[in-house]
Formats: sequence, structure tokens, C-alpha cells
Amino acid sequence: MNKIAVVVVLSVLLLVNGFGGTTYSTAWADANEVKVVLNGQVLKSDQYSAYPNGSTVMLPLREASSVLKYQTTYQKSTDTITLSGVKQKIEYKVGNDHITINDTEKRDFKDNVVFRKEHLYVPLSFFTSVGLVTSYNAEANLVEVYAPEVTASVIAGLLSTGQFQELENRFFSDEMKRSLSTTGLQKYWADFTARAGTYHGIKSTESSQKEDQMSIQCVLGFAVTDASLEFVLNKSGKIVELKGNLPSI
Repeated sequence: MNKIAVVVVLSVLLLVNGFGGTTYSTAWADANEVKVVLNGQVLKSDQYSAYPNGSTVMLPLREASSVLKYQTTYQKSTDTITLSGVKQKIEYKVGNDHITINDTEKRDFKDNVVFRKEHLYVPLSFFTSVGLVTSYNAEANLVEVYAPEVTASVIAGLLSTGQFQELENRFFSDEMKRSLSTTGLQKYWADFTARAGTYHGIKSTESSQKEDQMSIQCVLGFAVTDASLEFVLNKSGKIVELKGNLPSI
């Protein structure tokens, strides 16, 4: 198993137990402190901890990016931030209204970054703009950031293990709950497996963003055939649309 696969598998194991289902209270001495979970890993609390700022949270860029497997550099002469990952190069010039992905794609980002204690902080929306699944629960003081492939693996895992109520509780938006009941969700998955056979896992994942929504498209491997599953998330990381396509067998 390659390094990336290992990271995804470990993240999924943590996420199944943590995404929306755990308060992480035992890891924090100060109940008023913002709790940050990145791909299933709790961001350590130190002098550069995250802090609330109005309706959002400011995250220490270097520390958060490191957990998310990005190397961060800041070029003071050009006021430019660069994040280098396995598949992405992310550049942002402080004060611009966009982020550049892989030197070509531009994504809107109009919020402010902050230098605090000579340390760079970015709002949660920065990680949303670069293509990660983000959520902020102000009541629980909890921020969560996940790669799309990790989120996809967990959703498919909950489906395949029959945890339909858990899936609804964690991931469904209010509008999705109204359009698809737990019973309907169970039937939806049963129709898949009746024709496709036993679920074996996700073969590939792709994601795209448009305005305030993210679309994650997966190819699922079954015993008899492969099938596609697409779900659309709102800016809070909740599913607003779920679509599946099973080819003729």
C-alpha cells in the first residue's frame, strides 16, 4: 500500500469515529478554545492556536497545512503564500481576490488573512477555496477540515455497513433530509447492491467546485460491476444532492 493510501485509510478510521460524532473534549483543557480536526487529526493547542473571528475561525496556516500534508512558504518580498502538496500547488498573493491552483486555475477568495504574533492566520474559507471539505460548529466550538477522498470513503463506508441514520445525522443537510428519508436511503443502497453485488471499495475520486458547492464523484467497485456515486456538498460540508449511476449489467 502506498503512502497516500495509508494516509487515507488512517484518516477514514479516525473520521468514522469523529466526523460530527465526537466532541474531542478530552483533548482540550480549555472548553472555550476552538477545537480543530484536520483529516481526523486534532491540531495541537499551542501559542499559535486557532481563534474565533466573528462567524468564522482563523487557523494558523503553517501548522494546519502541515497536518494536511502541504509544505508552506511565505515570500515576504512579494507577499505571496505558497502551499505545495502531492497533487496541488496553491499560491495566494495577500490582498488578491483569488487563489491560484497549479498555476492556471483561479478560485475566488475575498476574505482577509491576518498576521498575529508575527504568524500568518487564514480564515476557514481559505481551505474551502482550495478544495477541502470544511465545517464549523459554533455551538461545539469545533472546526473540521477533510480531503474530498476521505469524505467520500466515509460516506461510502457508512452506506456499505448499513449506518443510514448515522450518515443522515452527520452529513445530510435539512433539505436533503426532507427529500430522502432513512428508509429511502436504505432502499437506494439496496437497489445498488442487488444488481452490482458486494461492495469492495472506492476505485477513484474526483472533486470540483462551483460557487458555494462542491461536487465529489466516485467510482465504486462491486463484485459484479463498477458504479458511480456523486454527492454535492454545501459550504457547511452537508450533502444537498445524491446521485448514483449503475450501468447495465
